[in-house]
Amino acid sequence: MQASNYACVLTNALSVEVKEVPLPNVGREDVMVKIESTGICGSDVCWLVSLILRLLISADAEPIQLHLYNHFGFGKARMKSPNVLGHESAGTVVEVGPDVKDVAIGDRVCIEPTMFCRRCYNCKIGKTNVCRNFRQAGMEPTPGTLQQYYVCESDFVVKVPDSLSWEEAGCIQPLAIAVQLAKRAKFAAGQTVAVFGCGPLGALVMATARAYGVSKIIAIDISQKRVDFARSIWADYSFISPQKEVHQDYPDWAAAFKTEVMNDAGIDPLWGVDVAVEASGAESCMHAGVAFTRSGGTYIQAGLGRAINSFPTVEIVAKELDVLGSVRYTAGCFQTAIDLVASSKVDLKPLITAVFPLARSAEALEAVRKGDDLKVVIMNQQI
Repeated sequence: MQASNYACVLTNALSVEVKEVPLPNVGREDVMVKIESTGICGSDVCWLVSLILRLLISADAEPIQLHLYNHFGFGKARMKSPNVLGHESAGTVVEVGPDVKDVAIGDRVCIEPTMFCRRCYNCKIGKTNVCRNFRQAGMEPTPGTLQQYYVCESDFVVKVPDSLSWEEAGCIQPLAIAVQLAKRAKFAAGQTVAVFGCGPLGALVMATARAYGVSKIIAIDISQKRVDFARSIWADYSFISPQKEVHQDYPDWAAAFKTEVMNDAGIDPLWGVDVAVEASGAESCMHAGVAFTRSGGTYIQAGLGRAINSFPTVEIVAKELDVLGSVRYTAGCFQTAIDLVASSKVDLKPLITAVFPLARSAEALEAVRKGDDLKVVIMNQQI
């Protein structure tokens, strides 16, 4: 068995420490995973979406961009004690409890970090992503996966084939989130889709849309580097979101932007796209997303921004839009994500722009905070 268990522990705002931590015993239904890789996403520097479901956020609450890493908390809530970060991880099973039958020592697995209760109403109807009593790896008081060894119930690991590298396996969790969004949006062959925000989530939504046969993908961001990257791999068209003039209101700005994009993309500007995905959290993109969506189409909100935003409700009603939120993943999303990568329908390699050893976790988190890299992966056994 391992001689030590080093972890990246958030100790205070902008302060992490790689140090040895104790490891829980393996229970009867548990597995111990030797973690090889951990992807770092915005929710490792920003407290996870899940807190929204647990906190009542007032209209004057601080923006969601208040980072866990930056501020040792989220909004008005602060962490009570240090905690291990991380939730996008993969590794090898090294120990199993006596009641575990479907997982064996030596299996390569991804960890599903949202541990739902299986008993509440939402779990029983299949909406495990909005379980009323979930626990989340990396969210106090549950330790995260950014450590060398991790223990969880065997229900929350999914086997991965040898063909996936550890770096790729460490990015399956965000791809599973994109798969859940695809379920919500009902992505299908022949559709047109506009994605606002070309960060990791937006990029994976585009990758999933392409794998599902969507015929035309439009990528929109404020970063030229990111829209160029999206266009080079997944998007058919890419656009920089224009700055709204002071004298413009959102409807006029969004309508002008829509006309420009639709004309360039060969879509009737009086019509629009079948599905708009808002993955940036910017209020302006929410208005543009609704404007871009055709009558009877679907608008999906996945990005996080301020707790309260203005929203074009009259246009939603007039166009009879389906307006949906999407969060985390449900049963089968991890397996679908793994299958998409294993079958080469989704290539995660271009998304991974930096790899760090566990010993340099602070640098990895800073890289994510600065936004210089698209996807950062930490190798947990490199200490």
